Amino acid sequence: MRRWITISLVACTASLLVQADSFSQGIKGRELLGLRAGGVISTGGVNKIFGDGSELEIHFIEGLNPWFGIGVSLSAHNFGESNDRQKNIDFTGLDRPVDLNIFSVTVAAVAVNEIGGKWSSSLEGGFGLYTVNGIIQAGIYEGTRTNNQFGFYAGAGLLYRLTKSLFLNANAKYHYAFTGDDERHIIYFYTGEDRISFYQIAIGIAIFTG
Repeated sequence: MRRWITISLVACTASLLVQADSFSQGIKGRELLGLRAGGVISTGGVNKIFGDGSELEIHFIEGLNPWFGIGVSLSAHNFGESNDRQKNIDFTGLDRPVDLNIFSVTVAAVAVNEIGGKWSSSLEGGFGLYTVNGIIQAGIYEGTRTNNQFGFYAGAGLLYRLTKSLFLNANAKYHYAFTGDDERHIIYFYTGEDRISFYQIAIGIAIFTG
């Protein structure tokens, strides 16, 4: 799976380099607002203990010239429940399930262009704030341990035009974030790792204004 994600990123990069100025009417002075849902694929110790999970993202692009803009994304990366019961007890003081959840707010440079017919491709890269949450389940109540860290990401996507303004959108991203080396931080506590990397794959709809 990770191999195909890498190949897709390279292919989208190549298409942008070949046709960087041809995105239909261009995105200059236009805005894109979209919603995507999908999954996250974790790596390393996080994958062994929490596994993979689900994804929900709201994203926005402000077009600065016909093929280039600035993008902002707000994402919820929901990983699985810890499968290490003893670590759960040590982390909470009780035998309670613990979930890993990360919220991210990212800012990126985004390139968009037409690759033929109704299809367009996008390429993006930037940095963001990652809020890492350890969610402790206790019946109808939840406890949360949170720490905020910085990271960066790169991604590529495809857009399929349904109407002049409405698009279907598929997107893949690779995230790399520093998560701290304090025992109070959930990732370091469970895995001994002070950073996380994961893949985000999602599909949805997007609307262009203007």
